[in-house]
Amino acid sequence: MTNGKNNNSRVTKKTAVITVGFDIFLIIATIVILHFRDVETLSPIRAMNVGIDLVCMIIGFLLLLFCYIDLQRVGVDFKSFRYMVQATILALFTDACAWVMENRPELWLLNRIDNTVFYLTMPTVIYCFWRYVTQIIGRDEPLVKKAELFLKLGYVVEMLLCVANFFFGFFFTIDHQGVYHRGALFPLFMLYTVVLLILVVALLVTCRKRLTRKQIIAIATYLATPFPIVFISIFIYGLSLNYAICMLDTLVMYCILNIEQGREKLAVEKELSTASSIQEGVLPHVFPLFPERKEFDLHASMDPAKEVGGDFYDAFFIDDDHMALVIADVSGKGIPAALFMLISRTLIKNRAMMGGTPAEILMDVNPQLFEGNQAKMFVTVWLGILTVSTGHVVEVNAGHEHPAIRRANGEFELLKRKHGFVLGGRKKIRYTDDEFDLAPGDTLFVYTDGVPEATDSKGERFGMDRMIAALNKRADGTPEELLAAVRTDVDAFVGSAPQFDDLTMLAVKYYDPEIKKYKKVLEINF
Repeated sequence: MTNGKNNNSRVTKKTAVITVGFDIFLIIATIVILHFRDVETLSPIRAMNVGIDLVCMIIGFLLLLFCYIDLQRVGVDFKSFRYMVQATILALFTDACAWVMENRPELWLLNRIDNTVFYLTMPTVIYCFWRYVTQIIGRDEPLVKKAELFLKLGYVVEMLLCVANFFFGFFFTIDHQGVYHRGALFPLFMLYTVVLLILVVALLVTCRKRLTRKQIIAIATYLATPFPIVFISIFIYGLSLNYAICMLDTLVMYCILNIEQGREKLAVEKELSTASSIQEGVLPHVFPLFPERKEFDLHASMDPAKEVGGDFYDAFFIDDDHMALVIADVSGKGIPAALFMLISRTLIKNRAMMGGTPAEILMDVNPQLFEGNQAKMFVTVWLGILTVSTGHVVEVNAGHEHPAIRRANGEFELLKRKHGFVLGGRKKIRYTDDEFDLAPGDTLFVYTDGVPEATDSKGERFGMDRMIAALNKRADGTPEELLAAVRTDVDAFVGSAPQFDDLTMLAVKYYDPEIKKYKKVLEINF
């Protein structure tokens, strides 16, 4: 099933091309502007500012390239970090342009536009910094939840005020001589930045146990280093290194935080890959499963929505004439579901090997799953015991999907029986057995809800009707062909939408045991 990664990859590549192209344009534009504007006419301190801005723009450009490489290589994506770098690059460009256009009367309007964009970048950079820090710490922190709405509203208000300043000049203005003047309400503009930085400091203090020493140092460095520059610039007009320092601090954060996160993610992915291999090895996966048995044909498959899943199937002989068939779906996904799945499968199989009916087996397993189940997990189970010599099936359904059955020369239809309660949901549950018979040529199909609940990009579900229709397209086929037919139709329906749930199926086609024995004798004789 297509899980949406290809679609996301296309979006990321498109974004990367646009972003990288835009940054190259800004760097080239800065060089061109400096070429046409005689740098020697600038004061030394302004020329130094412009040169530092250009160098830091190049650093930011390389940082973004590294971020996209990380995203493609290991899947690490800090969107807020990328936005922060991009906004800082734009701030550096507008800062360089402002110094070049200073005291140029013919460029006063262009200078005002440039400074307006420069002012817009400040709340953007600092808000992206907040989002980046909260992504590292975790957005479930109470302080983050309380502050998030306030900061979003403050950001919108700050941006609107910056746009209004272009017409009214309460933060700054550029006169017709091209000279920059700071407005009386400039401290109001800085208020949002100061409040947000205070919140970040408070977040670092309250969540320090969640962070490593390296993370605290990197974030604190970004917070602290601009302040000495701001203090110095009060006494030295023309010194504007705030964003240059921010870019250098951003480089430090990337080296310390992003690379470390990438290594951690690689380690987790390696562990998940190992867990996936273990899970694959636990479930029967080499078919035909019982090649020496000619009375039936059996095939099953399980495709997890994540690296590991909570669905499982099983088929094993209790004795020479009785085969247990199990399909189950654990609540949740990922590692917790996989652990609960392994426990459930082991308990069911061990208890089934001791004998008894399916209902008795589940009634004995249920309290063992319920005991110590602090995560409140549960598992839906369909368990059937097939008497191979007669085709008689005794089944129990613990909150699972209805099986589908096809009689010889007929079509598939749901075999609707009464459901019991899910396994592990309550301490004491009473289950009841149901019975039916498989005649020669009949086929039984069991599955998890990942099949009918497979969802396309519009939110529409595959549904039972489409599942039955897919089965009936290959009604005479082998179990392997049946599963392939259902999977093909599910994939075509879902398209590029990500797989939402584990998708597990098992099918058994029953043959006449006497005919199969006769064929086996013929094979031996010839």
